[in-house]
Amino acid sequence: MQFIKWISVTDRYNKIHLDRMLAPFGLNSSQHMYVLRICEVPGITQDKFNSFFYINPSNITRSVAALEKMGYLERRPNEKDKRTCCLYPTEKARAAYQPIREICEDWNQRITSGLTEEERVQFMSLLERVGEAAVEQNRLELEAMNREREE
Repeated sequence: MQFIKWISVTDRYNKIHLDRMLAPFGLNSSQHMYVLRICEVPGITQDKFNSFFYINPSNITRSVAALEKMGYLERRPNEKDKRTCCLYPTEKARAAYQPIREICEDWNQRITSGLTEEERVQFMSLLERVGEAAVEQNRLELEAMNREREE
């Protein structure tokens, strides 16, 4: 239970910090990652966000619509698949990109300052593995529930 407690504490305080620091950009802790990703991968399609962030598609749709309305991204028709749009950063997003990255990097540095560089790398690797396992276990549970309903 301690594991879940400290993951939850870290997540909650991370969001509080990001909400405070991103307020001048009109962004919150749930939106900044889209701005970063769109700047890093111009032309990304909305459906690709699920594989990056593991977020419900309806939340992605809401965030993308809000960011478009706020002037952080623009949609263009996808030449390869007319059913989808490609997302591109606006000048506003490009101007915010580096400061947002610095806010995130500074926070990560500050909260892991008690770790050696080796411990920091190992911690991130272990955290990623645990996160991937959580995604996989959830997928397996959903499959089992769906099988039970079909029977």
